[in-house]
Amino acid sequence: MLANHSDDSDLLTEQISATPSDPHAPDDYGVPLVPPVPPRAKRSNLPQGDGSATSAENASASPAEAAPTFFDGTYRPDTTVGSRRPAFRWPLGPRWRYIYNFALVALDVLMMLLACVLELLIRADVLRTVRLSVPGGVMPTLAVFCLVWVFCLAFMRSYVRHVMGEGYSLYARILSAAVLNFFALCSVAYLFGVPYPRWLVSSATAMAAAFTLVERWLMRRLLHRNRRMGEYNYSTLVIGSPEGIRSVIGKLTSQSGLAMGYAPIAVCPVEEIGEENDPDSPQHLISVPFEPQNDYERGLRVLPLNSRLPQTARHLGARIVLIADVLTRDSETMRTLALAVESLNMELAVTASVADIGGGRIHMRNNSAMPIMTASLPQYSLPIRFMKRAVDIAGSLVALIPGSIIMAITAIFIKVEDGGPVFYKQERIGLYGEPFKVLKMRSMRIDADKHDAEVAAAAGVKLAATFKVKDDPRITRVGRFIRKTSIDEIPQFINVLKGDMSLVGPRPQRRYEVDQYSSLYSARLLVRPGITGPWQISGRNNLSQEDAEFLDVNYVENWSLMTDIAILIKTVGVVLRGDGAY
Repeated sequence: MLANHSDDSDLLTEQISATPSDPHAPDDYGVPLVPPVPPRAKRSNLPQGDGSATSAENASASPAEAAPTFFDGTYRPDTTVGSRRPAFRWPLGPRWRYIYNFALVALDVLMMLLACVLELLIRADVLRTVRLSVPGGVMPTLAVFCLVWVFCLAFMRSYVRHVMGEGYSLYARILSAAVLNFFALCSVAYLFGVPYPRWLVSSATAMAAAFTLVERWLMRRLLHRNRRMGEYNYSTLVIGSPEGIRSVIGKLTSQSGLAMGYAPIAVCPVEEIGEENDPDSPQHLISVPFEPQNDYERGLRVLPLNSRLPQTARHLGARIVLIADVLTRDSETMRTLALAVESLNMELAVTASVADIGGGRIHMRNNSAMPIMTASLPQYSLPIRFMKRAVDIAGSLVALIPGSIIMAITAIFIKVEDGGPVFYKQERIGLYGEPFKVLKMRSMRIDADKHDAEVAAAAGVKLAATFKVKDDPRITRVGRFIRKTSIDEIPQFINVLKGDMSLVGPRPQRRYEVDQYSSLYSARLLVRPGITGPWQISGRNNLSQEDAEFLDVNYVENWSLMTDIAILIKTVGVVLRGDGAY
């Protein structure tokens, strides 16, 4: 009964292409600098039309002849470009970042330890007070001071990857952490009745802040030196016009730009096309050729703009997708690309001249080479997704205990009615466009799938992405009841346990429905489909297609664990009332 899935990792192994042996390949960043070029992209005045091409070969196509701007049917990676990923990939960042952060924590602890020891050596009365009045004496006091100091630095986000390499912003956070540390130690002393000497609290905090400022300055210099040598960088995909891409590469490889840590390994050259004399027309993009002008550019991969782009970049080892120009703030492609990138726990970065980045958490990086905004969706971080998966497994196991009894009783009625199979398997499209077999209790006659077009025509409705007909003649008598009560969906808890689905998410749809997605609506493939979701609790089949699409995309952009719990609770009432079910 369970679906067979293709293994993308095996496919990557078979189709991997050879990486460049040129010393100027993307993994070697010690290359001549690329001179900046103005990043202004030109808007082509082409004949009126709609859509865009997704490959460089179609760069000259008119809008009427071009394919959809971004979504091409799947979010799975294009494996023909090969992969640079190691056998084991660190889930939250490259290995050097873990080592560097561990070194920062150890040195920060050492700075507070040094400050406390100096204060105790300088002030004998303080040392005597600690020995006689503080429970445990010197060692527990040093441990508490060091732990509180690291906590305050972490609370002020001084270990965040973009902050630890910056200057004034980092130093301001350290000073803020010092103020917080003083009040935190005072609070600990008051709440637990520990008589820490006031001189120790104030002097150790001040000296630790001073020592840490020097330590972080030295570590920052070390980080920048390594980055100039091509180390400690984040592999980056750059998207924009060829001119804009060259300008960004030139700035990122300049003396000040190298400190930012973005190392381009691939580019996606695009051009905007629009209706003549209509600056307000929807933005459409096509891939265009990228002519390398130096050894560095010849070592970059050139990728087409389509929905495979984020996964393909990730398989090449990219951690960051940087938008140079062309894409506009109100572009549907921009919003869809932002969701696709951030849902992979990759970072989307844009030059300050480019616009709004979906609903992500925004961080502004002010650098003399080039101001850049970065965005991330916190709910797609590894800990949150792990918690969502844990809730899925626990919830499914609990639901299947009474659900198995209900399924057994229902199976008897299904068999008695027409003697056909109890369970029904149908191919649906899941996460990133991966097909899987969804399990349901059969509510229609056996050959129902073959008559979709016929039933749609008879009912006068379009066979589209939210196709469902009220009073469908293919539904059996038992099927009508189990649909009304949602009993037919109980076997899908098995799909949740397998990892094909989640308890909460957009409903899984069929291939012909997915093929009709707009670019923005295709964002629903960036999360696992769910047994229930915003569609089910907001009217189900009574919703218009536009409303259903809005709810799905809004969920992808804004979901949280609390939102999922609220949807699950509300689903109970919807099922009991049978709202919109047929």
